[in-house]
Amino acid sequence: MAVVQRLKWFKEQQRFAAYPVGFGPHHGCAAVWPNIGRYGSWAWSVIWDGWFGEDGIAESKQEAADAATAAWWKLVATPIPRDVESEIAVLIARAPVMPPPNHLLTEDRDYLVRLNRALALQYADELRSGQLPGPIKNLMESLSAELYRRRVSPQRGG
Repeated sequence: MAVVQRLKWFKEQQRFAAYPVGFGPHHGCAAVWPNIGRYGSWAWSVIWDGWFGEDGIAESKQEAADAATAAWWKLVATPIPRDVESEIAVLIARAPVMPPPNHLLTEDRDYLVRLNRALALQYADELRSGQLPGPIKNLMESLSAELYRRRVSPQRGG
Protein backbone atom coordinates (compact mmCIF):
# COMPACT_ATOMS: atom_id res chain seq x y z
CA MET A 1 0.00 0.00 0.00
CA ALA A 2 1.26 3.47 -0.85
CA VAL A 3 2.25 5.76 1.99
CA VAL A 4 -0.38 8.46 2.42
CA GLN A 5 0.11 11.87 3.87
CA ARG A 6 -1.10 12.11 7.45
CA LEU A 7 -3.97 14.48 8.05
CA LYS A 8 -3.49 17.40 10.42
CA TRP A 9 -5.92 16.78 13.27
CA PHE A 10 -7.43 19.47 15.52
CA LYS A 11 -9.04 18.92 18.91
CA GLU A 12 -12.60 20.15 18.86
CA GLN A 13 -15.29 20.07 21.53
CA GLN A 14 -16.29 16.40 21.27
CA ARG A 15 -14.08 15.09 18.48
CA PHE A 16 -10.84 15.38 16.57
CA ALA A 17 -11.22 16.78 13.06
CA ALA A 18 -9.05 17.36 10.02
CA TYR A 19 -9.74 19.84 7.25
CA PRO A 20 -7.31 18.88 4.47
CA VAL A 21 -8.29 21.73 2.14
CA GLY A 22 -9.12 24.37 4.72
CA PHE A 23 -12.09 25.34 6.80
CA GLY A 24 -15.38 26.17 5.20
CA PRO A 25 -18.83 24.83 4.46
CA HIS A 26 -17.87 23.58 0.99
CA HIS A 27 -14.70 21.75 1.98
CA GLY A 28 -14.36 18.20 3.16
CA CYS A 29 -13.75 17.03 6.69
CA ALA A 30 -12.46 13.92 8.43
CA ALA A 31 -13.40 13.31 12.05
CA VAL A 32 -12.92 10.78 14.86
CA TRP A 33 -14.77 10.64 18.17
CA PRO A 34 -15.41 8.21 21.03
CA ASN A 35 -18.08 5.72 20.02
CA ILE A 36 -20.75 5.86 22.72
CA GLY A 37 -22.39 2.72 21.32
CA ARG A 38 -19.44 0.49 22.18
CA TYR A 39 -17.16 1.35 25.08
CA GLY A 40 -13.51 1.82 24.15
CA SER A 41 -14.08 2.05 20.40
CA TRP A 42 -13.90 5.08 18.16
CA ALA A 43 -16.10 6.21 15.30
CA TRP A 44 -14.71 7.94 12.22
CA SER A 45 -16.10 9.64 9.14
CA VAL A 46 -14.95 11.48 6.06
CA ILE A 47 -17.37 13.67 4.16
CA TRP A 48 -17.43 16.22 1.39
CA ASP A 49 -21.02 17.28 0.76
CA GLY A 50 -22.14 16.49 -2.75
CA TRP A 51 -19.07 14.35 -3.44
CA PHE A 52 -18.40 11.55 -0.96
CA GLY A 53 -18.98 10.21 2.49
CA GLU A 54 -17.81 7.16 4.40
CA ASP A 55 -17.73 6.15 8.06
CA GLY A 56 -16.80 3.30 10.32
CA ILE A 57 -15.81 2.06 13.77
CA ALA A 58 -12.30 1.22 14.99
CA GLU A 59 -10.91 -0.28 18.18
CA SER A 60 -8.71 2.71 19.04
CA LYS A 61 -8.37 6.40 18.35
CA GLN A 62 -5.25 5.78 16.25
CA GLU A 63 -6.96 3.07 14.18
CA ALA A 64 -9.92 5.40 13.61
CA ALA A 65 -7.59 8.22 12.52
CA ASP A 66 -5.73 5.82 10.22
CA ALA A 67 -8.99 4.54 8.71
CA ALA A 68 -10.30 8.08 8.18
CA THR A 69 -7.00 9.13 6.60
CA ALA A 70 -6.97 6.16 4.22
CA ALA A 71 -10.62 6.75 3.31
CA TRP A 72 -9.99 10.46 2.72
CA TRP A 73 -7.17 9.87 0.24
CA LYS A 74 -9.08 7.06 -1.50
CA LEU A 75 -12.26 9.12 -1.88
CA VAL A 76 -10.67 12.44 -2.78
CA ALA A 77 -9.10 10.65 -5.77
CA THR A 78 -12.55 9.71 -7.14
CA PRO A 79 -14.19 11.81 -9.86
CA ILE A 80 -16.37 14.68 -8.75
CA PRO A 81 -19.98 13.94 -9.69
CA ARG A 82 -21.42 16.17 -12.35
CA ASP A 83 -24.46 18.30 -11.66
CA VAL A 84 -25.96 17.89 -15.13
CA GLU A 85 -29.21 19.65 -14.26
CA SER A 86 -27.35 22.79 -13.15
CA GLU A 87 -25.02 22.64 -16.16
CA ILE A 88 -28.00 22.49 -18.51
CA ALA A 89 -29.78 25.31 -16.67
CA VAL A 90 -26.67 27.50 -16.98
CA LEU A 91 -26.31 26.69 -20.69
CA ILE A 92 -29.94 27.69 -21.27
CA ALA A 93 -29.55 30.88 -19.22
CA ARG A 94 -26.43 31.88 -21.16
CA ALA A 95 -27.56 30.74 -24.60
CA PRO A 96 -29.13 34.07 -25.66
CA VAL A 97 -25.99 36.06 -24.79
CA MET A 98 -23.00 33.76 -25.20
CA PRO A 99 -22.16 30.82 -27.43
CA PRO A 100 -22.15 27.31 -25.97
CA PRO A 101 -18.79 25.85 -24.97
CA ASN A 102 -16.76 24.32 -27.80
CA HIS A 103 -16.92 20.86 -26.20
CA LEU A 104 -20.73 20.79 -26.00
CA LEU A 105 -21.27 18.51 -29.01
CA THR A 106 -18.79 15.98 -27.60
CA GLU A 107 -21.11 15.28 -24.66
CA ASP A 108 -22.89 11.92 -24.57
CA ARG A 109 -26.22 11.42 -26.30
CA ASP A 110 -28.27 11.53 -23.08
CA TYR A 111 -26.82 14.93 -22.15
CA LEU A 112 -27.58 16.38 -25.59
CA VAL A 113 -31.12 14.98 -25.58
CA ARG A 114 -31.75 16.42 -22.10
CA LEU A 115 -30.43 19.82 -23.19
CA ASN A 116 -32.54 19.77 -26.36
CA ARG A 117 -35.69 18.87 -24.40
CA ALA A 118 -35.00 21.55 -21.78
CA LEU A 119 -34.55 24.15 -24.53
CA ALA A 120 -37.79 23.03 -26.19
CA LEU A 121 -39.64 23.40 -22.88
CA GLN A 122 -38.11 26.78 -22.08
CA TYR A 123 -38.81 28.15 -25.54
CA ALA A 124 -42.09 26.31 -26.25
CA ASP A 125 -44.06 29.49 -27.04
CA GLU A 126 -41.33 30.83 -29.32
CA LEU A 127 -41.10 27.45 -31.10
CA ARG A 128 -44.86 27.39 -31.72
CA SER A 129 -44.88 30.95 -33.05
CA GLY A 130 -41.71 30.51 -35.12
CA GLN A 131 -40.03 33.33 -33.17
CA LEU A 132 -37.01 31.55 -31.67
CA PRO A 133 -34.14 33.92 -30.88
CA GLY A 134 -31.27 33.38 -33.32
CA PRO A 135 -28.79 31.93 -30.80
CA ILE A 136 -31.40 29.48 -29.49
CA LYS A 137 -32.41 28.43 -33.00
CA ASN A 138 -28.75 27.86 -33.93
CA LEU A 139 -28.12 25.84 -30.78
CA MET A 140 -31.19 23.66 -31.26
CA GLU A 141 -30.29 23.08 -34.92
CA SER A 142 -26.74 22.10 -33.94
CA LEU A 143 -28.04 19.69 -31.30
CA SER A 144 -30.51 18.13 -33.74
CA ALA A 145 -27.86 17.78 -36.44
CA GLU A 146 -25.42 16.14 -34.02
CA LEU A 147 -28.04 13.73 -32.68
CA TYR A 148 -29.06 12.84 -36.25
CA ARG A 149 -25.41 12.30 -37.23
CA ARG A 150 -25.02 9.91 -34.32
CA ARG A 151 -28.14 7.98 -35.32
CA VAL A 152 -26.98 7.47 -38.91
CA SER A 153 -23.32 6.74 -38.00
CA PRO A 154 -23.46 5.34 -34.48
CA GLN A 155 -19.86 4.10 -34.55
CA ARG A 156 -18.61 7.72 -34.60
CA GLY A 157 -20.38 9.29 -31.62
CA GLY A 158 -21.62 8.61 -28.05
